[in-house]
Amino acid sequence: MVAVHFTASTTTAFVIFLSILTLQVCGKQKFRETPQNTSVIQGQTAILRCIVINRVGNIQWTKDGFALGFDRTIPGFPRYSVIANTLDEYNLMIVNSKLEDDAEYRCQVLPGGTNNPAIQASAHLTVLVPPEMPEIEGYQNGSTVEVPHTQRVVQLTCVARKGRPPAALDWFRNGQKVTQNVNYSTEGLAGDKRVNARSIITVRWQHSSQENDAVYSCQAKNSALQGDVLSTTVQISILVPPGPPQISGYTNSTIIRVNDTIQLICTSRGGNPLATVVWYRNSEQVDYSFVSGGNKAVNEYTFTAEALDNQAIYRCEVSNVVTPRPLSAEFKLTVHSFLSEGNMTFEFASVNMSFVPPIKVTISGGERPKKAGETVKLMCVSSNSNPAAVITWFARGRQLPEANTKVTASPEGGFISTSTVKVRLSDQDHNLVYTCQATNTALGQNVADTVTLSVLYPPRAPVISGYTEGASIKAGELERMNCLSVGGNPLATIKWYKGDKLITSESKTMGNIASAEIAVVVKASDNGAVYKCTASNDATTTPLETAVNLTVLFPPASVAISVWPDKPRVGEMMNLTCVCASSNPAAEITWIRDGREIRGTNYGSVEAENGGMSTTNVLEFVPVSDDHNSYYGCRASNLMFGQAVTDALTLEVFFKPEFSPVVSPKEIDMVAGESRSLNLSAYANPPTKKYQLYREGVKLTLTSDIPRFKLSNGMLNITKIRKTDRGNFTMKATNDEGSTTFNFTISVRYAATIKRITKSVMEDEGGTAFFECIAEANPIVTNMVSWSRDDFDMSKTKQTFGPGKAYLTIYKLKREDTGVFKCTADNRIGKPATKTAKLIVKYPPVIEKLPQFAKAASEMKSTGKLICNAAGAPNITFSWSKNDVVIDTTSGKYSVKSKKSNMVHYQNELRIKNVVKADYGLYVCTAINEKGTDRFEIVLDGTSAPDPPYDIQFVNATHNSITVSWKPGFDGGLAQNFQVRYRLVGARGFVYIDISSTAKTVFSIPGLKLGKEYEITVLAFNEKGRSIFQPNIIRAKTSNVAPTADISTSSLQDKDDVPIIIILIVCIVGVFLLTLNVGLILFFIRRRRKKMASKTTFEMYKPYEPSDDISYEPDKNLDEYLDDYSGEYHEMTRLSQRHDDMGTNPKQEMRRGSFRTSHYDDFLQMQDKVQAMQEGSRSPKKRESFPDWADESRSDVSLGSREKDNRSHSSSAHRARSRDRSLWDEDQQAGRSPKSSAKTKAPPTPPPRRSSRASPASPVASNRYTSLPGSFGALSPNIINNPNYDGPTMSNLPEDMHVYNGSEMRGYLV
Repeated sequence: MVAVHFTASTTTAFVIFLSILTLQVCGKQKFRETPQNTSVIQGQTAILRCIVINRVGNIQWTKDGFALGFDRTIPGFPRYSVIANTLDEYNLMIVNSKLEDDAEYRCQVLPGGTNNPAIQASAHLTVLVPPEMPEIEGYQNGSTVEVPHTQRVVQLTCVARKGRPPAALDWFRNGQKVTQNVNYSTEGLAGDKRVNARSIITVRWQHSSQENDAVYSCQAKNSALQGDVLSTTVQISILVPPGPPQISGYTNSTIIRVNDTIQLICTSRGGNPLATVVWYRNSEQVDYSFVSGGNKAVNEYTFTAEALDNQAIYRCEVSNVVTPRPLSAEFKLTVHSFLSEGNMTFEFASVNMSFVPPIKVTISGGERPKKAGETVKLMCVSSNSNPAAVITWFARGRQLPEANTKVTASPEGGFISTSTVKVRLSDQDHNLVYTCQATNTALGQNVADTVTLSVLYPPRAPVISGYTEGASIKAGELERMNCLSVGGNPLATIKWYKGDKLITSESKTMGNIASAEIAVVVKASDNGAVYKCTASNDATTTPLETAVNLTVLFPPASVAISVWPDKPRVGEMMNLTCVCASSNPAAEITWIRDGREIRGTNYGSVEAENGGMSTTNVLEFVPVSDDHNSYYGCRASNLMFGQAVTDALTLEVFFKPEFSPVVSPKEIDMVAGESRSLNLSAYANPPTKKYQLYREGVKLTLTSDIPRFKLSNGMLNITKIRKTDRGNFTMKATNDEGSTTFNFTISVRYAATIKRITKSVMEDEGGTAFFECIAEANPIVTNMVSWSRDDFDMSKTKQTFGPGKAYLTIYKLKREDTGVFKCTADNRIGKPATKTAKLIVKYPPVIEKLPQFAKAASEMKSTGKLICNAAGAPNITFSWSKNDVVIDTTSGKYSVKSKKSNMVHYQNELRIKNVVKADYGLYVCTAINEKGTDRFEIVLDGTSAPDPPYDIQFVNATHNSITVSWKPGFDGGLAQNFQVRYRLVGARGFVYIDISSTAKTVFSIPGLKLGKEYEITVLAFNEKGRSIFQPNIIRAKTSNVAPTADISTSSLQDKDDVPIIIILIVCIVGVFLLTLNVGLILFFIRRRRKKMASKTTFEMYKPYEPSDDISYEPDKNLDEYLDDYSGEYHEMTRLSQRHDDMGTNPKQEMRRGSFRTSHYDDFLQMQDKVQAMQEGSRSPKKRESFPDWADESRSDVSLGSREKDNRSHSSSAHRARSRDRSLWDEDQQAGRSPKSSAKTKAPPTPPPRRSSRASPASPVASNRYTSLPGSFGALSPNIINNPNYDGPTMSNLPEDMHVYNGSEMRGYLV
C-alpha cells in the first residue's frame, strides 16, 4: 500500500485546480435566450421567453421592479405562471392579458457563488387594445348633415377613443377614400395608456349639386382590432330654396263659366328640401296637399266654379326651411254666367248666334316613354270652334313659343285647329307636363288638355357599402353588403353576383334611390371571391356595375401527422411531421406533449386552396421510454382568426424492459407471516415475454427453492413470508428488444423470540440474584427486552440492557421476594414474547397456624384428616408425631398425602383410617428443610358444631347493598354453612340470611336503604349445630347516591294542562285510601296485642328463598330461650361424661372440643339464669315483654317492611352471649310449652328449611382481591369501596372451592 501525504499548500492548490476545472466544465450561468419586447392583444396569452444555461442561482421575474418570487405558480398573480419545456426554460406566461399587464418585465438570476454573478435581461410587454366605435362629433351614425346653400364649406370631426395604439382614421366619400383636406391627431388620457384618435375632414364645394347627398364614412382600426374595421357614416344635405311657384290651368283671358270644373296647378321646381306648396283663396288656405318628387313639388287644386268665385284672388305659396318668407304667385278669377238654348248662346240679354267655342282639345304623341336625347312630337287637335280656336302650349309654367298651328274647316261648320310641338328630351324632362289650350277668342272660352312625358334615363353607377375591399372578414361571420344606385327612370334594378352566378338579394327603394342588400355567411371559399353589383333600367344598354374582392380569414380545417421511422426505438432519432390544411393567414404550428407545449422546426408555408397557406412543422427528437403511449398533438393556430385545430396521435416507441423504482421499490420491508404481492413488472414495448428471479446471483426455481414465492407476469406473490426468505434478489425481464435486470432487497421483520433465559435462581435471604434474558428479533429496538413482576417493587432491582438482551439483579433478598419474574421481548412486531424465571429465597419452614387448622374432627370408624400447611425453601419434608412418638406413615393405619401449591408452599395431610377412641388426641406436625424446622399442634376429636367465623371485613357498598367477607373458623369436621345477621343501627330487630354455599365467604346483602348504616355479623353452622355470632360486629353504610336509572323522570315533567276536576278526584281518593290504611293498621295492632296477651309464642320465621333472599328469625318466648340454654347444658353434660370416661380435665377437654372456655363460663352462669327463669314463669304475674337479653332474637314485622325494629341489649355481657347453636337446634325447642321448659327431652324434628342459592360464581385467577379493569374511578358514584379490604386468604381454601372475584364481591357490580 502506498501512503500519500498532502501538505496544506498542496491541498490549497488542489482545491483551486478543482474550482477552475469545475468552472471550465460547468461554465458560468448565462442567457441562451433573453426576453424580447412583445405585443399582445388584450385577452390573449403572452409569453416572455427566458432560457438560462448553467444556472446556479435562483431565478425570478420582476414587473416594473416588483419581484414576483421564485415559485413557478407566482402566488398573488393567478394569471401569471412560469412554464418550461426543458429544465433551462423559465418562460413567463400571462393568460387573459389585461392593460394592467403592460409593463417592463425582467428575468433575474441571482448570484451562485463568487464565480457566478447575478444576471438579468428585460423586455417590455405592450398590451394592445382595440379602439371604441368611432363617432362623428355632433352626429349619430347614419344621420344627415344639413348645410345651408349659402355655406361653401363644412368640417366633420371623427373621434376613436381609448385605443392602444391609437386608431388609424380613414375618410371615405361615396365609398372612395379621401386623403385631401384631412387632419389627424392624437391625445393621451390621464392615468391611462390608451390614446384617443381624432381626424378632421374639410369639405368644400362650388355648387351645391357637387356635395348634396354625398355619403361620408369614417373608419377606425389598429393592430389590436381583429375582424372588420369600425365605421360610422353621415350624409351631407345642402339646403337650397325652392324655385318660384308656377301656376297653370288658368289665364286672365280664359273664360270661366259657372259650374265649370277648374284645375289649378302650382309647381315649384328645385330646392332642398323640396318646397311645400299651398293654395289660398282670398288669403284663406284651401288646399295643402301636394306631391314631391322629380326635383319638384306640385299642388293640384280642382274645384267647381261658382258665381262667388268671380273676382276671387287665388294665390299659391311655396317655401322650405331655407326661405325666409314664402314665394307666391296669384291671379284674379273671372267667372261668366251664360244662358243657352239649342244652338243659340246668350250672355245675359245678348245673343250671338255665330260663335261656337271648342268643346275639347286632345294631345297625342307623348303617351309612351322615350329615352333622354330622343325627340318627341306632340300634336294638339281642338274640337269644332267658330271662330277657329287659338292653340297655346305651356310647359314648366311658361308659355312655349308659338307652335306650328294648322286650321281646317269642320264638316259640321266651324274650324278645327291642329298644333304640333317637337320636344328634344333630357333627363330633366321626366314627368314634365305639357298643356295644350284651345281658346275661342271671340267668346273668351278655352279648353285644355295635358300630357306628362316620361323620359327614360339611366341611373348613376352603383355604390357598394358594408364592406371595404381589403378588409378582413372571419369565416363564419355574417357579412352584409348593400348596393345603392341613385336616380334613373325607371329606378334601377339592382342585382348581385358572386362571380358570374346570380345570388338572391333583398331590394328596396326610397325616393329616387334603389338598393339591394345581401347577407353572406362567409366561408373559406369566399376568400378572393368577387361579389358584383349591377344597376340597370330601360335606359341602359349595358348594366352599370361595381365589384368588391373579399378577403376572408379562415383557420385550417385539419392537420395531418406522420411518423418517421415507422417503428421508432428508444435512443434512435425520429421525427414527427405536421402539415396543416389551408389557412389565411398562414397558421402557426406548435406541438403538445401530454398537455405541455414544445416547439418544432418550421419548414415554411405553401399556397393552398381558397387562397390560403399550408404550413409544415417537424418535431425531431430522440425518444425515451416515457414517450411510449405519450400523447403528441399538433396544433395549428390562426392567430388573426383566433382559432386553432388540433390533432394528435399516441406514439408507439419500441424499447427493452425498464423497471420503475416507483412501482418496484429497491427496498421491500415485510413482517414475518405477512403475505404480499410485489409488482416487479417491467415496462416494455413489446410487452415483456419472460421474467426470471435470482437470489444472491443464483437462479431460482419457483416454487421448489422458495415454496412461498410465486412469480406470475412480473408479480411476485409472497405467502406468509419467513425470516429465512430475506435476501438480495434480482429480477430479469426479457422481450424482443432485449433484457434488463432489477436488483432489490427483501427485509423480513419478525417478532422477538427469547432464545435464552435464566430459568431459576435459589439464594439465601440477604443475598443477590442475577438473571439473564437474550432475545432474537428484526429489528432489534432499544430496550426491547425487559424484566417485570406484578405486585413487586422493582425499585430494589437493577436492570441493564444490551442489543436484544436484558439482565436483572435483585439485591438484599427477602423471603417475600420469592416468585416468578417475567422477561418480555417486544420489538413492536406481532405479540411480545415472554418467558418466566423463578426466584426462590431460602428460609426455614413456617407452618400456617390458623385456628381452623389447629383442630381436626372425625367420627368413630371414619378416616380422620389432619392438614399441615407450611412455607419455606428449599424443599420441605414433613413428619407427624403423637405423644412425642413419630408416626410411621408407611403402615396401613396412617397415610400421608403431600401437595406443593407453588415454589414455597406445601401441604401435608395425615390420614388416619378407621378412627377409634384412642386415635383422638394431640398430634404434632413438624416441617423440616436445610434452613430449619417448625412445629404445629393439631387436636383430633369427634365432629362438632363449627367455630364462629372471624375477621369480618367490609368490602364495598352500593345504594341498596353492602358486601362483606369473613374467614371461616374450624368447621367441626363437617361441611359448614354461614348465616349473616344485620340490622339498621338503632333498630330493634335483626334480619337473618342463610348462605347455602359452603365455600362462600363473601356476600352482598341486598334490599338495603339508601344512605343508612347497618350492623353486620356472621355465624357458622353444620349438621352438628351452629356457632355463636362473631362478637366483633362491623358497621357499614350504603351509598348516598342512587343510580340514574332509579330516578323516575315521569314525575319531573310539568303538566300544565291537567284538569282541576281530575286533581280533586285524585286527592279525594288518596285521602280515602290513607284513612283506610290507618284504620287497618290500628286494627291489626290491637289484634296483635290481644294475641300476645293470650299467647306467648307466635311464628314469624320465613325461610330464605331465591325469590326474596331474606329470612326472618322467629320471635321466641321465654321457654324457647330456656330451651336454647338447656341444649347447651346437655352439651356440657355430654362433655363432662366424656371427661369421666377419658380421665381428663373437663376444661382442657372443652378447649379441644367445640366449645371454647368462654362457653364453659357461659354454661356456669346459664344454670343460675335457668333457675331464675323457671321461678319467674311460675309467677302469677305474666310478663308483657321479653327479657332484655333476649331482644336480639325478637322481631317486630311491620307492613311492607323487611327491616325489624330491635331494642339494644341491656348490657355488654348479654351482647357477648351470642348463640353457639344453629337455628335448627333452636327450632327443635320451639314446640315446647312454658311448663316443660325445665325438662330435657328431645325436641321434635324441625320443618325442612330452604336456604339461599348463591348466584353463579366465577373462579378467580388471582389470589388478590381486585376490581374490574379500570379501577374504582370508573364505577358508579353510588358505590362505596373499602380500600383496605384485601379479600379472603386463599392459601387455606380447598382445591374445589369456588372463589368469587372482585366483581362478585361488590354485589351488583357483577
